[in-house]
Amino acid sequence: MLPLTQYKTLLFDGRLPKTYRYVSKYLNKDRLSKNVRQKFLDYYINDNSHNFVRSSPVVPFCDPTVAFVNAGMNQFKGILLGQQIPIHKKVANSQKCVRVGGKHNDLNIVGTDGYHHTFFEMLGSWSFGAYYKKKACELAWKLLTDIFKINKNMLYVTYFKGNPRLHLEPDLECKEIWKSLGIPEDRILPFGMDDNFWEMGAIGPCGPCTEIHVDMRGPTNRAKFVNKGLHDLQEIWNIVFIEYKRNENGVIEKLPLAHIDTGMGFERLCAILQGKTSNYDTDLFAPIFNVIPKICKDIPSYNSVFGEKDWNNLHTNYRILADHTRMLTVCLSDGMIPEANQKLRRIMRKAFYISDSVFKQEYGLVKELSNFVVEILGGAYPELERNISYVHQILDYEENLYRYLRSSSTSEWKIILESEPNLNELDILEMPGLLGAYKNIRGCNLQEITPEYGYKLYDTFGLDEDSIIKLAIGLQLPIDVDRFKIALETSKQKTNQQNPDSRTNNLLEKLEKLQATPTDDKFKYRYGKIDQNYIFHGIEAKILFIIKDGVLTNDISPNQDCTLIFDRTTLYCESGGQLSDSGYAIYKDGVFEINELENINGIILHKGKFKGTQNLSVGEFLKLNVDEDKRLKHMRNHTATHLLNSVLKKVKGATCQKSSKVSEKCLSFDVGVFGDKISAVDIKNVEKIIGDVIREGVPVKTSEVDSLELLTHDNITMVPGEVYPEAGIRLVEIDGSNITSREPCCGTHVLNTSDIIDFCVTGCKSLGRSTASIQAVTGYRAKIVRENGVQIVDDINTLKKNINNNSDKPELFNNKLAHLKSLLNVHPMDEDAIPFIIKLYGLEELENLNKRVKSATKDALKEIVEMEMKNALELNLMKSKSDKHFIVHYLRSSTMLESIPLQKATKICSNTPVLVISYTDSTVKARCCVPETFQSQVFNAQTWLSTVSMVFKSVAQPPKGQDPRNVCNMKPKHVNIREWDTLLKEGINVATSFAEAKL
Repeated sequence: MLPLTQYKTLLFDGRLPKTYRYVSKYLNKDRLSKNVRQKFLDYYINDNSHNFVRSSPVVPFCDPTVAFVNAGMNQFKGILLGQQIPIHKKVANSQKCVRVGGKHNDLNIVGTDGYHHTFFEMLGSWSFGAYYKKKACELAWKLLTDIFKINKNMLYVTYFKGNPRLHLEPDLECKEIWKSLGIPEDRILPFGMDDNFWEMGAIGPCGPCTEIHVDMRGPTNRAKFVNKGLHDLQEIWNIVFIEYKRNENGVIEKLPLAHIDTGMGFERLCAILQGKTSNYDTDLFAPIFNVIPKICKDIPSYNSVFGEKDWNNLHTNYRILADHTRMLTVCLSDGMIPEANQKLRRIMRKAFYISDSVFKQEYGLVKELSNFVVEILGGAYPELERNISYVHQILDYEENLYRYLRSSSTSEWKIILESEPNLNELDILEMPGLLGAYKNIRGCNLQEITPEYGYKLYDTFGLDEDSIIKLAIGLQLPIDVDRFKIALETSKQKTNQQNPDSRTNNLLEKLEKLQATPTDDKFKYRYGKIDQNYIFHGIEAKILFIIKDGVLTNDISPNQDCTLIFDRTTLYCESGGQLSDSGYAIYKDGVFEINELENINGIILHKGKFKGTQNLSVGEFLKLNVDEDKRLKHMRNHTATHLLNSVLKKVKGATCQKSSKVSEKCLSFDVGVFGDKISAVDIKNVEKIIGDVIREGVPVKTSEVDSLELLTHDNITMVPGEVYPEAGIRLVEIDGSNITSREPCCGTHVLNTSDIIDFCVTGCKSLGRSTASIQAVTGYRAKIVRENGVQIVDDINTLKKNINNNSDKPELFNNKLAHLKSLLNVHPMDEDAIPFIIKLYGLEELENLNKRVKSATKDALKEIVEMEMKNALELNLMKSKSDKHFIVHYLRSSTMLESIPLQKATKICSNTPVLVISYTDSTVKARCCVPETFQSQVFNAQTWLSTVSMVFKSVAQPPKGQDPRNVCNMKPKHVNIREWDTLLKEGINVATSFAEAKL
């Protein structure tokens, strides 16, 4: 045992093993993570007058530049860019973040150390012009040292040392602030651009920052190790002073208003306060680790070991599984879906793989662990508890899909791996295009992976950047990684850019030179109701430009097709799935009929025909009106689409909108369903719930919000992958007694659900494993569709009654059956469409009727066949005017049978040359028999039947083992009903002529 004085000397010199017992004098016995988070929020909100702003979803719905929200500042990006006015000047929150790609990619490190995660929480505080450097530093220092009681002698701070090339001075103000707070100068350290200058991107807001680091080994001064990557001397808090803006030319200039943006890693803070060496040893992960050995038999408990000590990677896989389950649960509960984010799907499949291969649980482990994630985080993020059934449904669906792919898709890849063992690191289940990419590379006999070919692997085969590099290395093919990354990013940007045709480009250039401004189209939303009738007000609009055949002109003569650009419009141009309006503009004694609209960079082109007696010139004012009937139909269908989206979630659970189309005739809605496919019962439930909402007469409310206001609402339904603007978002809300719909949408809608009048699904078909396409109609058209359905049901019941009374002949029944089938199979968008439920009911009823009739008449039909052939034989003998007796006969009774054994028909005429033709279910068959006494080299069964086979473009061939001169069958051939009578007549004629000439 060392003397106390010697122990202290060694401790302060940093020569003792790591110790963490002196990190914090945190007095509260309860150091649970939920209390740490709450203490942070209480400090800023209650003690320092900040406003709480809930965490945004990890789905970045207003920012196309990132796949996930990866920092606390993401939701305030519009404020920092000067695009939004802050709701509050001072805010604080705990933000859910995901980092799995781009500049901040922690995916490949997760599990190998104690502090990297794919999902983490960022504690943050912001000042939007309310206070600046001194106050921000004071608040941070007091929280860490007074509230959380962290030993001051274990903290270091850094500041920006300046950059002469960019004309940026050292942030000595920050240094002096820290000195004034009592921090020794040898613990205030300067660093450059990489560590202490924050930038949002290549251009935009930026500024110096100061960081607070914690040395978890003790109070010994180890300032020289700050920012050296030591796991026990980590940055815990970053305070950014956003006071500059970087322009496109690279020049950095001052902003008129400075902001504060701080971020502190919650998991690291919990580890420090709980005296743990690793974030994974905190109560944020312990409950997950504790339950795994209880679920998985013969699996050792978790132990916080790393590197060589974790000799079989079991504990690394513990950490990966726990981390990935947290990330998956949060992402899915926020509405992210695997189909819209391949990184999410890859992480999910990796979790399934570890569950199976390491923890020997083939099904359900990730799903079970997600419940513990909700227990740990649900108090801070209520959406986790609210959406857990949704999370479970997607996990079940994706795990079943993973098992299916694993069993069916890997055999060929395993064979390849035997000859290419270097490719073992690549997972065929994560990248189904990997097999095709490998074959393409080998087929092209490549000597290297050029940047251009690398993009082909990305674009054609769906491989991501890391996989392409690993594939090249595994195949020992050179690849210039830097050039490849640049080429890939450049190609992505080109692909994302719109490529209008040359005429549109030329027109756009001309309009820009003339300083054309976007069309003011806010008037498309200005309509109301008087006495239950919709009123669409026309507006006075000035002609700014006239275009004829792609050329700008000053005027247009009557009866000419042209395009007009007005200063304002009341017409809606196609967007958000809703098709464009039609309309007209009145001019003196003329009218401009508008039948098409186009949006070019916010400039609305009105295309149509000008009819009148006088020329129309630039600068004229016209009364612009919308086609009211068409617009109202669009509105009904669009509002019904929102209801359909919400009701499907209620009926089927985990669903997501893929696309939609709203026209005046109907609505079409493609939806992803993670579970059982949509059934007839589901459609009935959907129609009933929507019908109830229509009858309830729920107001349809619209409001304009920005992205920050949008986050204050619960249960927002957004399209995965859709990018919404930072400001000017139209929010459409329908809050009924049994359903709530709340969607950002730029379309036009009815003012009350009762104005939809009626709703009826006319079609539902599968578009693949998880996608269904639903068609529906509204308004008076829905009522007509229902009447069509009632009529068909009546016709089916009449047919059933006649069958029960035995009053119909089988041939007449078949005709009626075919007619009703054609009515049932009408396209869901046709004028004669019927309810989808009626279609399913009708087809099932007709099938049952058909079976009943065929079963009841089977024996009778056999007798009819025999009787028909006997009559044909007798008739032939009576009508024959020569000694050449033969029979060529179309078996009319064949139309009533599912199949016809033609040998039974020919057997009746065993002593006479006979050729019989049948037609069943649009398929023609024929059989020919010629007794030996009638055969010759030119006339026998094969030569005779071949004449008919040629008519039907088929072939004659004998039954197996029989002489073709005696008997031949024609290979069955499909013949359209419209061609049947003509071909039958021709077949009978050629067969008769041949027999008369050759027999």
